[in-house]
Amino acid sequence: MFRSLILALMFCLIAGLAQARQSLPLDTGNTEIMLISDHDTVRPGQSFTVALRMKFDGNWYTYWRNAGDSGEPVNIVWDLPEGVSAGPIMWPAPKTKTVGPILSYAMGGEAWLPVEIYLDETLDPARPITLKAQAYFLVCDDVCVPEDGAVSLPMGVGPLIINEDNAAKIKAAKAKIPQKANAKGSANLEAGKVVFNISGLPEGFELPALFPHANPIIVHSEPVILSLAKSGIRYTTSPGYGWDDGTPESFDATLVANDGRAIVVPIATNTRIDIGAIKAGDGVGNARGATGLLGAIFGAFLGGLILNLMPCVFPIISLKALSIAKTAHGERSEVRRAAWAYTIGVLTSFVLIALVVIAVRMGGAYVGWGVQLQSPWVVALVSLLLFAIGLNLLGVFEVSGRIQNIGANRVGGSGPLSSFLTGVLAVIVATPCAAPFMGTAIGFALLYGSPIDTILIMVALGLGFALPFLLVAYFPRLLARLPKPGAWMDSFKQFLAFPMFGAAAFFVWVLVQQTGATGLAKILMAALALSFAIWAFQKRGAVAKVFGVTALIIALILPLMVKTPDGTEKVMSNAWSAQAVASARAEGRPVFVDFTAAWCVTCKVNEGRVLNTKKTARLFERTDTEFLVADWTNKDDLIAAELKRFGRAGVPLYLVYKPGASDPQILPQILTYDILKDALEE
Repeated sequence: MFRSLILALMFCLIAGLAQARQSLPLDTGNTEIMLISDHDTVRPGQSFTVALRMKFDGNWYTYWRNAGDSGEPVNIVWDLPEGVSAGPIMWPAPKTKTVGPILSYAMGGEAWLPVEIYLDETLDPARPITLKAQAYFLVCDDVCVPEDGAVSLPMGVGPLIINEDNAAKIKAAKAKIPQKANAKGSANLEAGKVVFNISGLPEGFELPALFPHANPIIVHSEPVILSLAKSGIRYTTSPGYGWDDGTPESFDATLVANDGRAIVVPIATNTRIDIGAIKAGDGVGNARGATGLLGAIFGAFLGGLILNLMPCVFPIISLKALSIAKTAHGERSEVRRAAWAYTIGVLTSFVLIALVVIAVRMGGAYVGWGVQLQSPWVVALVSLLLFAIGLNLLGVFEVSGRIQNIGANRVGGSGPLSSFLTGVLAVIVATPCAAPFMGTAIGFALLYGSPIDTILIMVALGLGFALPFLLVAYFPRLLARLPKPGAWMDSFKQFLAFPMFGAAAFFVWVLVQQTGATGLAKILMAALALSFAIWAFQKRGAVAKVFGVTALIIALILPLMVKTPDGTEKVMSNAWSAQAVASARAEGRPVFVDFTAAWCVTCKVNEGRVLNTKKTARLFERTDTEFLVADWTNKDDLIAAELKRFGRAGVPLYLVYKPGASDPQILPQILTYDILKDALEE
């Protein structure tokens, strides 16, 4: 009786799943996968769509059809009945994923990969079919792990019956698949660069990012310069190794506009498309004229107003709010002078940005919003400045006298110079942000507008940004609502230090993405030197002041020394095996084992910055270290077992076997030269 009940329940479950026309969900470790059909029943000679739905845990992601600098694309291996065939994967538009200097094309969150299934007309309509698929893919977060899973989907064969719920979901997924439009392109090598000319883009298709389908066509981590021409656009970047053996065959590329629309463009390499002269102001899909300019100015004004509420700007403008609170019940003229000084600082900064944009664009190149933060030394200085402001707000130090009078402690104060400097700093921090209504206006200014248009748009953005403080200064009723000065102001001032530290932490994070562990070490040492300088300046005596000045100079020089990593070179290594480890240890040599894979982003960052450098090569030579590489790019049960032995499910894993030691030392996943040096030489 009990067995019959169990069988009945299983039958009902299977029947319900078959009716839903989706496979059982399969958890592969960090991903849930399943097959979903847009039909319940299909007939011979008919085609229908099945999608592989991939749902990723947390921040885990997988790779697009072109993985970029590192990774492997999702692969579906079908096991289908006779008379049934599957088409290629329909790929959605990718997103970029950057880890240090490594740039990959990724899919995260929830990805739908539709595939068209075809039934032969000779298929027996009386016999159901089962679609079986084995999915192979890589998932990455802090580490990269290969995952795979088998899923199967039973399908009825007979009268055509559409599954309305699934069909709607798959239709939505297919709507996101880029399609070929009327656009066409060409790619040619010119003076060591690969130049793409694209014409025929849809109207309003602005700021498109380029994603070639063929992997070795470009160096993905190199800058891609977007230029506007009279009849199209041009991309200029570094060619990949696909050009080493001659001109590659024609290929396709996906272009993704700044509004999310995407198209597929065929690229020919045996011709050159004429897009006219490179000329600013003749942008693709740009509706020139008074209406477009006025709309951009209005959008910039609204965007600047809303920009005050963005998290990246709040720590700075909160300082201005504090200074206004201090003077709210004092002289109204003083409040107005401070508000106008802040406004002038904001407008001056935005006009300077406009002039830089105009100068760069006159050379035919594309310049992006927040471009100053592409310079690591600027990011380092901003983070150090925010750290210092936070210490000042906590009351760790106060600057007075003549030094204060020349503005060294002016940000967040109440005088005109302090208000001006606060406006400048607010703009520096604000430019990486993008508030609502800003996108179109900034795109117009950076790409399509004339020099006058660009300046007008930037001034409108600045006026919107500064307006709240002007309103407070000129409407006494708003000032009257502010509480009177008192002890609360000191607590409020100290509280504002913490969003300041949060902003500093954000910029340090940006710096690490640009420069890796070396940049992190330098900015931490700069913060230490600055802290020591602050402590020394509070001591009496000439010696303390000398130490303070020296530490302050070091604190300012270290951020200027931060830069992106230089090129790398290949360090000689041998393949890993248990026998190779034992043989080297029998000779009394230290052994370094690198468990890596071509698709592991963290591995590639460590290789570029540490392992494949001249310093490391000299270190291995000096210490007579045997360098072994356990390459897990392809499935290898021995490597998988060794990873499991050390409690790891994925790569990277770094082991150092020292002479005389019974067990290896496990090094951190984020590797530095100093960590490696200490492990081999201690």
